[in-house]
Amino acid sequence: MSEDGVKPGWAREIRERRLRQCWSQNDLARELEEAADGRTRSQLPARSSIIREIRFHESGRHQPGPVYAELYRRVWERRLTPPQETPDGELPGEHLALAWAVGRLNQRMERRTLLQLATTTAVGAALDPMQRLVKALSGLHRPDDTTISHLEDRTRGFHRLEEHYPAKALYPSLLVHLNEISSLLESGLPERQRRRLAVSAGESAILAAWFAWELKDPRQAAAGAQLANLAARQTGDDAVAACMTGYRTYMTGGKGDRSARLACNALERLGDADPATRAWLLARHAEETSLLGDRDAALRSIREAEDVYQAADPNVRPWTFFLDPARFASMSLTVYSRLRREDDTIKAMDDISVHLGPATEVKKLCVVDAELALGRYRLGDVGEAVNFARSALTATTAMGAPLGWERLDHVAAELTPSRARTAREFRDEYAAVRPKAAQPSVL
Repeated sequence: MSEDGVKPGWAREIRERRLRQCWSQNDLARELEEAADGRTRSQLPARSSIIREIRFHESGRHQPGPVYAELYRRVWERRLTPPQETPDGELPGEHLALAWAVGRLNQRMERRTLLQLATTTAVGAALDPMQRLVKALSGLHRPDDTTISHLEDRTRGFHRLEEHYPAKALYPSLLVHLNEISSLLESGLPERQRRRLAVSAGESAILAAWFAWELKDPRQAAAGAQLANLAARQTGDDAVAACMTGYRTYMTGGKGDRSARLACNALERLGDADPATRAWLLARHAEETSLLGDRDAALRSIREAEDVYQAADPNVRPWTFFLDPARFASMSLTVYSRLRREDDTIKAMDDISVHLGPATEVKKLCVVDAELALGRYRLGDVGEAVNFARSALTATTAMGAPLGWERLDHVAAELTPSRARTAREFRDEYAAVRPKAAQPSVL
């Protein structure tokens, strides 16, 4: 209770939210217990003591500390959106905090470092900005630059986590993140802050559309694409719209001519806005035109992409975080291998080997190792081709990555004429685990 006898806003908010759910204080205590993960649950006292803390919080006598603040946030979040757990048992709130921490660091990290970070984030350094965000969302204070920076960091973090976690693990948390951005956009912010949030909304919507497509939900994928394009129009950020169109080049249901046209449209929309995005879109155009057999167009685009990439910084926009030298070289390999340019194929494989290592993200291996398998096979090395194919299959199965399955389809098809025992064994292994349902088209 404040000195003038008026309850603080946070105390009123806790009580009002509880009453809106028709909960007793015992009910809320149970919800807090259920929202706790294993680490946090071991820190909680008996139910009667939790009820006493709730009573103190609602009276304004005690302000919730970091652990209780995080648990309240999780409970409110679960009641605003359908309660979902990720496949590894984590609640979306943990991925929200992890995304913020990863985005704030804003650098590549190997899986082991990421897991170490995950063990400290749920009740760690993310809680102070998280509390600011909770207060802003509940109308207890006006969103400030720190709150908006928190959401920008989180957006970057989700794009980095995408290479480590399957879509089904991150998608619920990403939707919560988008809902929070949307709520703040409705709060009458000054134009400068509103634009920053709208850009983050567009960057997040791109990833939401991608996750929905990976999860075979074309309606939600189209909705995400529509939101990204709206954010691009509202902010004048053409790179957001160009990126969304670039993602759609993968979503055409195998219609290569359509994908090539979309890549051209994206390049035209982008202009010279961001070199890394331009290099990626040029490489996408080259990949699709090489598959269509248009050698001149494919070579022209991949050569230009390589020139642009030399001066590009993939860390400028979150959607190009994945485009490190190994992944970009794999796009060159795709083109040169399809065009049967042996010297260029060998050079691209050498470039990949320089940058590939134990720290390479799992999702990246789905595509890179599949392309290495195709390259090796076309050079006559069946044994190495199958080794890389098995590595790609392991990564693709773990991540449920549609791009991995699509590239492995090409590998299995090319291995079909081979009489080598290892090739036959791989084809049998692949046929046994390949999902039957095709990816949807989002045109």
